[in-house]
Amino acid sequence: MAYTNLGTPPRGSMIYPAWNPGFIKVVDQALSKAWHDLVDNDASVLETKDEDIITDCLLNNLTNLRRRSEIPGFNDAFFSLPSRDAKLPDCDGNSIDQMPDITIRLAKCRSGIADDRHDALFFECKVLDPSRGLDSYRVDGIDRFLSGRYAWRMPHAGMLAYVFDRRDTIPTNALITYSKRKNKGITIAEHLRLLGLPTKVVCASTPLVSEIAMTEHDRLAPVVDGKTFAISLRHMWLMPPVGMAL
Repeated sequence: MAYTNLGTPPRGSMIYPAWNPGFIKVVDQALSKAWHDLVDNDASVLETKDEDIITDCLLNNLTNLRRRSEIPGFNDAFFSLPSRDAKLPDCDGNSIDQMPDITIRLAKCRSGIADDRHDALFFECKVLDPSRGLDSYRVDGIDRFLSGRYAWRMPHAGMLAYVFDRRDTIPTNALITYSKRKNKGITIAEHLRLLGLPTKVVCASTPLVSEIAMTEHDRLAPVVDGKTFAISLRHMWLMPPVGMAL
């Protein structure tokens, strides 16, 4: 499938089937271990509080984990090499330069998939600190999954936060509270087109990695035969060590 010109969306724009939950669980475990490795071996990058620098280091650790097969199932038999800022078209064909921060693909193509480039777990990464809060997390992160820019052919994707604000370390609670706020006369939940309250789907197992929260949203795009499609987002928040000055 290819574009003949910008502004022409691809044919067959239906959402692909979800990944096997076992693959998603493996990715959760790999991201958690990659963060621990970053804290243990590259903690100086956290002092930058720079999203791109931290993400690049996290991806290096994720790549090394895949090579070592240290996390059961996270290896080259099941997953391709993770990538950063891999460019893809949006759902309308108006841009061919959409770049989710981290893209993780399966090693083997699934049957019935029209364009294997879009069959992935896409993650957007954001810093949470006193100057970059949940409004930025929403506008520059979550909204990109709702507008047809990122993961528009997938039923699920993820948000990673690098948390440098001790007030926001539990994503489920923080997102529930945030969703009830109002902006321009409507609640954040309405802005986010939430289909229910955020829920905890995985308990925290370490002080450095939060529980995993899930939110489900009705997307604005793509629209196929007058219908929109829901997307589920997994929220994993990553913390620096407790003793680190913030």
